[in-house]
Amino acid sequence: MSSIVRQPVFYPVSVVFLDDSADFLHALRGLFPRAPTHHFFTSQDEARAFVEAASERGPRHSPMSGAAWSEFEKKGGNALGQDALANAARFEDVAAIVVDYDMPGQDGLEFLASVKDANCTRILLTGTADESHAVDAFNAGLIHFYVKKSDPAMTRKLAQALANAQQKFCAQHGHIGVHGVGAVYADRRVNEVLQTLAQRERIVEYYWRPEQNAVLTFDALGHAGVFLAWDAHDWDAQCDVVTDEGGPAALRDEMEGRRIMPVFWPNEAYRPGMERVEFAVPQEVPGSQDIYTSWTRIEGVQLEPDCVTYAQWLRSQRTA
Repeated sequence: MSSIVRQPVFYPVSVVFLDDSADFLHALRGLFPRAPTHHFFTSQDEARAFVEAASERGPRHSPMSGAAWSEFEKKGGNALGQDALANAARFEDVAAIVVDYDMPGQDGLEFLASVKDANCTRILLTGTADESHAVDAFNAGLIHFYVKKSDPAMTRKLAQALANAQQKFCAQHGHIGVHGVGAVYADRRVNEVLQTLAQRERIVEYYWRPEQNAVLTFDALGHAGVFLAWDAHDWDAQCDVVTDEGGPAALRDEMEGRRIMPVFWPNEAYRPGMERVEFAVPQEVPGSQDIYTSWTRIEGVQLEPDCVTYAQWLRSQRTA
């Protein structure tokens, strides 16, 4: 496994829909009703201005140097990158642009060419007569996906393309782990477990936290949870900390037997004098050797003042 991997991050992001037909946009609103993060335009100028403004808000520095180093790394830790959770405007990031090909003035391809610097997925909607243009644009790398409006499966195909765009966009904003810290979270099988969990528990956002080597999750109401993934190295290290810190022998025995997975939140490991520790039943990751995960609901999560959850952001949008 590479020593440089991106850790899991996922959150609601914006999609820009552009079509000169207000009726078609109205139909799209019904298909994709997440109004707070989706934006619909009949004006090319307005759509372009929105996309360019979102691009300006995006990170400008390499996560490998300068101000982009995380506070954790500055203090001697092993993770770097800008913290997506600390970006209160992240829900306005544009992950995808969906554009109709046949529009007056600039056609859809010309519009997409005019916002080529935007770091997002470009999706073209076409009529039957426009398909050859879409194929040429796809082969030239100008668009990432196209779908015919007349296709009976248009809704399903477009929804899947947007879901993939969200995953791709968010994945680019994870911390970068070095020296192997948190590498288990980048394991494909662990990510599949996390994504399945998110669907089952209706988790809308999650972020790897380098200080805890855990993934902090939030559902649509802002309720928090902690997702843990430990490989054999992590189990050994956690057991050693319990011993070194004078923890209960029974706790170490249960951990060594893989019968319990302590959630030492907000600490990463056992600390002397801990009055309350959450415990979860570890689940072995299918197809792995000694990799286990758990997810536990927690209360009283204190975020930094500038950090907002999706639920808090939605409330602010409704009162604005």
